[in-house]
Order: sequence, then C-alpha cells, then structure tokens
Amino acid sequence: MKAPSSNNKPRRWSPLTCLGKTNLSPSGLIQLESDVGEVETLVCTNCELRYEGSGPLPKPVDTSSSPADSGFTDFWTAIDVNLSCHITTHRVVLVDESEAIAGSIPHPLVQTAEGKGGPSFRSPKGSYKIELNTLAWGELLIVFRGGGGQPYSQSGRDRDAVLKAILRAMKRKAWEDRERQAQKEASRPSKTIAARKVGVDAIMTKNKLLLRENANLAETAFGGNNNNAKSGGLVSKKKGNQESIDAFMREATPLLKVIQKYTSTIERERRAAALSTNMQGNASKQHNDTEKLVAMLENMGLTSALSEKQSGSMYHKQLARQIVDFLRRNERLNKAGGMMTLTDVYCLFNRARGTNMISPDDLLKALDLMKDLGLGMSRRSFKSGVVVIQDDAFDDGVMAKKLANLASSSMKQKTDFGGITVIDVSKTLKIPALLANEQLQSAEQMGWLCRDSTIEGIRYFPNLFQHKASV
Repeated sequence: MKAPSSNNKPRRWSPLTCLGKTNLSPSGLIQLESDVGEVETLVCTNCELRYEGSGPLPKPVDTSSSPADSGFTDFWTAIDVNLSCHITTHRVVLVDESEAIAGSIPHPLVQTAEGKGGPSFRSPKGSYKIELNTLAWGELLIVFRGGGGQPYSQSGRDRDAVLKAILRAMKRKAWEDRERQAQKEASRPSKTIAARKVGVDAIMTKNKLLLRENANLAETAFGGNNNNAKSGGLVSKKKGNQESIDAFMREATPLLKVIQKYTSTIERERRAAALSTNMQGNASKQHNDTEKLVAMLENMGLTSALSEKQSGSMYHKQLARQIVDFLRRNERLNKAGGMMTLTDVYCLFNRARGTNMISPDDLLKALDLMKDLGLGMSRRSFKSGVVVIQDDAFDDGVMAKKLANLASSSMKQKTDFGGITVIDVSKTLKIPALLANEQLQSAEQMGWLCRDSTIEGIRYFPNLFQHKASV
C-alpha cells in the first residue's frame, strides 16, 4: 500500500473522498471506534462506488488547506474503482488501498438499502449492485465485480452477503446501546456494594459478587423463559426459544467476557467440520450452529469476529496488516533489534488476541503477503533455516558495525578472555540467543568480526584488517 499523498498534491474529487473521513492504521487497516463497541463483520474486494445524483458532490472541507485551496482537484470523478468494502456494526467503509484513502457511510444516515442489477435478457452478465439512499449524499451505488480470478457468480454472492450485513446492522442499531450499557454497568452490585468497603474485604466482596453476577447472567441469557416452553405444544416451545434468544441478545455485551473463553473451541469445531468427509450431514449442521454463534458474538462487541469465511480472499491480507500494526505498536519490533523469530511473533500475537488465535499456516501465509503489500516488514530466512520477521529499514551493515564496536570495547576492558559470545550479545542487545548467533555469523561473513573456536565455545573478535581498511 502506498503512503498517503502529501498535502502539496491535490486529492482526487470523487464520491469516496466526499464520504465521512475514516482513519487508517499505518498498515492500512480501518481504525474501529472501540469505545462505542464497533465490530467489523464482513469484507469483500473489487468494488466500485458510484454517485447517481445530478452534478458532483460538494467538496469536503479540508482544514489543513487554506480557504482559497480546498485541497482537491477541480475535476470530478463520479466513479471510484478497485475498492474494498468493509461492513461494521456502525458504518459501511470503502477503502482505496492503492492511495490509502477511506470513506465511511454511517448506518444511521442510510434510509434504504436495496439490491439491484444482476443478469437479465439484455445483459446476461449485468453488474450486481446495492443502492443506498442516504441522507447526506443522496443515492450511492456499490457495484461488485468479484475479482481475484473468481467467476461471475462470486460478485452476486458478495452483493448478497454485503446487503444482508448492512440490513442486519441497521436493524440492530448497535450505536444506540452505549448509553444503556453505561447505565447498566454503573448499577452493577459488584461496583456499588464493594465501593462501600475497603481493603481485603472490598476485594473479596467484589470477587464474590462478580461470580454471582456471571452465574445469573449465564442463567438469564441461556435459560430464557422455561415456564412457557414447558406449557405444552410446538407453539409454546418456539415462543420459549425466541424468548431465550431475546434474553441472550439483551445480555450480549456483558456476556462477551464469559463467551470469549469458548471461541477457541468454536474455531476447533469449525476446522474439524471442514476436514470431516464421512459425516457430511452432521458437519453441515455443526457449521450452521457455529455460524449462528459467530453472528451472536458480532452483536456482543467481539472486535475480532472476522473469520476466514467472512473476510474471503482478504483474510490473510487483513491478518498481515494486523500483525504489522501489532509489531509497530509500542515499537515492539524496534525494541527487539529490528527482527523477531516466527515463534516469538506467533506467541505474542496469539497472546494478545486472547482466545481468537490464528494457526501457524495462517501466519506463514500472511508473512508471504507483507512484501507485496508494502507494509514495511517482510519475511527473511537465514542459511541456518531460522526464519524471522524483519523491518525493511533494518541494515545488516549497521548491525555488523555495532557488533564490531561491542567486540572492540570488550578488548579494552583488560579481561582474561576478551571478545564477545552469543550470550554477551543476547544480554547487551536484549535479543534471543538464536538471533544473536545469526547476527554474529552475518557480521563475520561481512568481514567485521573473526572467530576463535575453542573447547569453551566460540568467541568473536574485531577483524583488525577490516578495521584498518575502513580507517
């Protein structure tokens, strides 16, 4: 993905740039509004955005530019192509990855959403579209082109999935739940009663109340109204089931903390159902039950609700961007010396995700896409077979010179041995011994160091010939 254009270069004037501004992470992921419980539920690629009104849309106000210069070109483009469409519980986000531009359509501003287009007698391969009638921008069309070598029918499936996700989000109105949840959280007994106590007694009382609240929460959400279900008849049973679902959805947000423990089990069942070949009927039923539970998790505020199916061909691309953002946050990769082993990345990333973990195969596939996406990180394999994630700005020459200086300083300390070992480098640079060994060997191959192999191990010393040549 290209870096955002500078302020001196005018931005294009199109429907996408006229939509609500959406911030992107350094790797190109949309930044969800987690404080309001926004969840990304669906992603599809190769879309177009068209404006169906007469004339162009008004140019957005660019506060970074002077009043005389709006920051946009004077040429109106009514169609944006090669976009990715992201559906969240709060908005529709369209992203142009090539230009790092994103715009959003909040669901509250959508009056109607209707499927259009498709094959007809005159046009057997007509475009599949979604017509959005909005309050702020009038009529907008999202056109689906399939893509990725997929057949024409894929565009129809994309259109149907996106339309279903939009209508479901508009029906849920998740943006209205924040105030209700805040009031409910403030009135919890574990907060009100424990606040009147101090010390160890307050901690013990709060823990007891939390356990009791979780038990009541699970009983209310999963139990429903059993009396009506036992009253007899199929109608009563269906009514009881519906009341149970309603109770579950009402308690969805607080129940998320309990349900997260079981998402790893869901993923295992999903993989087992996909690998099952003998019991197709049971696998299909299990898959449907899993997808229903995933839909409930989306409504509960699980920010990582996207699975490989919901993301489609974008799954590993999205995963690659998530990994890059994770490693850049708090300068994790820089603090590790500019590279990390796959084992460390896998453990740290899955630990941060909690129970919604990824597989080793998913990590490898995501790493292979990083270089093509231009995310600033890539996969590197050493001759010994060690594979790492490396910052593209990492320079082997700089590291080799740093190790040579470290070896030179060890010679000035007038110790019995002098030189540096793998353990010395690992402690000084705070990197794993495995990477320290690779860095020392690389510096040796570049001529900055030379080794002394003894029965006590290998020690590295500065190469005086290289040092004199550089001087």
